[in-house]
Amino acid sequence: MMAIEEGNRMNNLVKINWSDSIAEIQMDRKPVNALNQELIQNIHNAIDSSTEQGAKGLILSGNEGIFSAGLDVKSLITLSETEISDFFHLFWGLMGKISKSPIPVVAAITGHSPAGGAVLTTFCDYRIAAKGDFKIGMNEVFVGLSVPKIIFKAFARLVGENHANILMMQGKLMKFDFAHDIGFINELVDMDQVVPRSFEWLDQLVSLPTIAMNSTRMNAKADLNDLIDKDLIMMGDKFADNWFSDEVQIRMKEIVKSL
Repeated sequence: MMAIEEGNRMNNLVKINWSDSIAEIQMDRKPVNALNQELIQNIHNAIDSSTEQGAKGLILSGNEGIFSAGLDVKSLITLSETEISDFFHLFWGLMGKISKSPIPVVAAITGHSPAGGAVLTTFCDYRIAAKGDFKIGMNEVFVGLSVPKIIFKAFARLVGENHANILMMQGKLMKFDFAHDIGFINELVDMDQVVPRSFEWLDQLVSLPTIAMNSTRMNAKADLNDLIDKDLIMMGDKFADNWFSDEVQIRMKEIVKSL
């Protein structure tokens, strides 16, 4: 079994753990790893820092029972149009960074992962999740947001267009067993094995000839990354505009009241 060395925290929101040349970036914003600007910026920084330190592979993980609850609606609902625009550019920039990473990225899905949490996992190269009564999926329609073409493309390349269309159109979350059956989750393991198995899988992958393996990864995602290059900045603007529509604002305020 690999020795995993606990590393440094970044503003008490992200912790980096190492095993040889593989770095685990663990989100640790209690209680549910809700994605606000500070957490997203810390993930950006952790990816950059780990890559600069020579990591050959990355793991993105959460805490037991929760990977990420998605966007921090309670804080985002208070932001101005300029602040929301900045937030979504940062968020979509992170998706682009993960998708176009020069080294492989595994999502160690340690529990529930709705909405923005599921989006994070979709742009990773491989998804290992915990067995149990957990759910994952893109339920943006439920809160009044349309699903961007980039998310549909990223999801459909994993599960097929029919599954992607139905699930996203209905804003449905998937049980992990179903997500595994349709190919979104690659492996289901016991909770205490999610992170160790992620290290193991990456260790086997990075033992392959580096240039051949990574160029093949990027060739496989070329269409998706071309779309990211083309639409990413525009999508950040469009998502910010949609955020302030009457339909979304009414729905978001209802959600905040229920929290």
